[in-house]
Amino acid sequence: EGGNFKMEAFYAYQGLHNHYFDESTGEFKECETDEQREEERVRFLAKLKSILPASFRIGLDVDPALTEKLEEELEELVGKEMEILVIPKGGERRKERLDLKPETKLIAPAKKLSYIPHGYQLSLDRQTIRRNPQLTQFHEWLKVQTEAGFVTRQETVSMLPPIVLDVKPHHKVLDMCAAPGSKTSQILEVVNLPAKPGDTEPTGVVVANDSDSKRAYMLVHQLRRINSPSAFVTSCDAQFFPMLRDGENST
Repeated sequence: EGGNFKMEAFYAYQGLHNHYFDESTGEFKECETDEQREEERVRFLAKLKSILPASFRIGLDVDPALTEKLEEELEELVGKEMEILVIPKGGERRKERLDLKPETKLIAPAKKLSYIPHGYQLSLDRQTIRRNPQLTQFHEWLKVQTEAGFVTRQETVSMLPPIVLDVKPHHKVLDMCAAPGSKTSQILEVVNLPAKPGDTEPTGVVVANDSDSKRAYMLVHQLRRINSPSAFVTSCDAQFFPMLRDGENST
């Protein structure tokens, strides 16, 4: 069986497989035997090879009344279990060779992520959503809301760093490798909020940099929907990024 043996050995040496998640208690427990560590290693590799489920979030800068309306529409579209016809992936030759047939699948409702404000995760990947006739209405809803700037399609794992960073509206944030911009947008939504009652303009700032000018252009396109005066996009090698000073001339 093929594999990246150096990577596997590195993570095993770091003790990555020394603990497992006990679903009955919701806690991580230490593996006591080599067999348990091997089972955890196999689960780890299987997860790496699995397709990430589609996820998205409603922007923090969206009006609360509109956010409530969008969540109601989501409940109607994907808030309940439904049966869909899953079409096998790949070309016709692959389908014939492996004798792949469409199959009916019961999918779970969209799950609200408790650790991401207004974040949602589906039990399907993006390709299945695009290809499935039963999900056409939801897919069109998702495209419209994304183009309007109310919803950001973003992998769950990508939503976590800005949450852990715990950015506040008055903070000054430097993102050195910002493209394509989903995490930067998530940070900017917070910085764009009033820092204190009575503020009419943002007081924080986000400097979003990418050394590749083409990727920096993607970044501009991503941030433009927020329409914030607090976003500055640069394209510079991080090794030679100039010193930044605030209004008091301190670095």
